[in-house]
Amino acid sequence: MATTIHLPIVSTCSVESCGFNHDGCRAGAINVSGDHAACSTFVDSDTKAGNADVAGVGACTRTDCTFNKDMACTAEAIEVGASFDTADCLTFEAR
Repeated sequence: MATTIHLPIVSTCSVESCGFNHDGCRAGAINVSGDHAACSTFVDSDTKAGNADVAGVGACTRTDCTFNKDMACTAEAIEVGASFDTADCLTFEAR
C-alpha cells in the first residue's frame, strides 16, 4: 500500500551546477539549513542524478522563517537559487 506524503514543492531551481537540477530539481526531497537558508541537498556536479518528478522540502532548520512550523516548511512551494550561497531558499522570509 502506497503512502502519500504532502510536502511543499521546489517550484524552481536556477542552480545549474547542482547534480539534482536538470529540467528542475530531481531530488526526492531537499533540506534547508544554515545561516542563509541554504539548500543542504546541493551537490556541485556535472553528473546529473535524481529521478523524482517533483522535489519536496523534507526539513527546514531555519526556525526564524515565517514558513517554518516545528522544522517543517509550510509554504505551498519554494524557489531555490543563488543568493548568499550557491543554492539558497529564495522563499525564506524572516519572522
